[in-house]
Amino acid sequence: MTADLNYKLSCLTVYRSLLQDPVLLALRRCLEHSDADSLRSLAVADAWHTAVHLLLKAGVSFRHYLLDLIAYDDNPFSRQCELYGLESCPAALRQLAARDLRILQELYHLSPAACGFAGQEIELLFSDQHPSRDNHSLAVLKSCQDWGEQLPFLAEHYRRHSRGMMARYRALTWGSDGLQGVTQPDLPRMSDLLGYESQKEQILANTRQFVQGKPANNVLLYGSRGTGKSTMVKSLLREFWEEGLRLVEVARDQVEYLPGLVAYLREYRVPVIIYIDDLSFEDYETGYKGLKAVMEGRLQCQSERILIYATSNRRHLIKEYFADRSGLGEEVHAQDTMQEKLSLADRFGLTITFPPPGQQLYLQIVEHLVRERGIEIDPELLRKKALEWERAHHGRSGRTAHQFVNSLG
Repeated sequence: MTADLNYKLSCLTVYRSLLQDPVLLALRRCLEHSDADSLRSLAVADAWHTAVHLLLKAGVSFRHYLLDLIAYDDNPFSRQCELYGLESCPAALRQLAARDLRILQELYHLSPAACGFAGQEIELLFSDQHPSRDNHSLAVLKSCQDWGEQLPFLAEHYRRHSRGMMARYRALTWGSDGLQGVTQPDLPRMSDLLGYESQKEQILANTRQFVQGKPANNVLLYGSRGTGKSTMVKSLLREFWEEGLRLVEVARDQVEYLPGLVAYLREYRVPVIIYIDDLSFEDYETGYKGLKAVMEGRLQCQSERILIYATSNRRHLIKEYFADRSGLGEEVHAQDTMQEKLSLADRFGLTITFPPPGQQLYLQIVEHLVRERGIEIDPELLRKKALEWERAHHGRSGRTAHQFVNSLG
C-alpha cells in the first residue's frame, strides 16, 4: 500500500511543487523503503524522524501541515481560479487537479503504522486530535469523502485568499533575495496616532477606495521627521486586514528593481500597496527613473490592484540646486533637467503633508503613552521633563515623545 501511494505521489501534476517540501520528501523516503526487510534500516529511521522533527518544529499535525501546503500552493489551477474563476479552467486542468487532490487525500490519511512506526505521541502527530495552532481554512476537507469533488470550494478559496506567498503573508519585503514574507509584522493602530486627523481621513479614504476596487491615487507622505508618516502607512494593514490588503516594503536602494516587482505582483488578484520609506534621491542618482516608469509613462498600464505609498522628508524627492532654476552651469537645456526632477513627485496623485506637532499635541502624545504603559508620575513633573527632553534631543515629534517615555522605564 505504501509503495503504491509513493508511486501515485510521483504522478502529481498540478500540485507537483508539493513534492519539494522537506516533510513530504522525508516521508517519501520512508514509503520507498517501507518493506519488511528495510523497516529497521538507518535510512528509513533517519527519514522518518526528520519528518517528525520538522512537524514538531512547525508546531502542527501532519494533516494540518498538508492542508497548509494545498491552501498556499501556487500552481496553474490556483492561479487560474484566483484570476479568472473555476469556470475559466480547461477541462483537462480540472481533471488533473481533481486527480491530484484524491492522491493527496490518501496521503492525508497516512498512518505511522503503515510506515512501520508506532507510539502514542507519533499517532497524535498524524491525527486530527493534535492541538494545532488554529482552525484551518480548508478544514472542510477533513470530513469530505472525495477531495476531487471539492474543486468549487478550493477555487473560491484561491479567489478569496490568493496563493503562494501572497496568501501566506500580509506583510512582505522586496530586496536582493526577492520577495520575502514577514512572519511578525509591526501593526500599529491608527487610533494610537494622536493629531493629524485630516491626514488620517485622506489616507483612509484613498485606501478604502483602493481595496474596494475603485480608482485611487499613489500617495506621498511628506513632512518633518518623526511625525508618524511610516506608522500611518503600516497601520493601514491592520485597518484593512479583512479586505485582504497586502503591504510590500521596498528599500530605497531597491527602487530601480520596482518594474520587476510590479510585473510579479500583477499576477495576483489581491490589493497590494508597495511601501517605500524615506524616499529621496541625490541629483546624480538615476534609480528614480524606474519608479517614474512604474507609476506612469510605460506602455503597459499600471495595475488597478497595485499602488505606491512613499514617505519622505523632502517634498520634491530629488535634490535640486539653485543653479537648476537659474540655468547656470554647462547644460544647455537646464530647464528640462529641473522639470524631470520635479516630475517624480508629480506622479503621486495625493500628497499628504505632516507638519511638526505643536507643544500641546506633543504633550498629549506623551500623556497618552504614559497612560497606556501604566506609568504613575505627577502631571506637572511629566510636563516639565517632557519639555526638557525635546529641547535637549530632537525637537517635538511623535518619535521624540516615544523616546522620552521609554526613558521613564
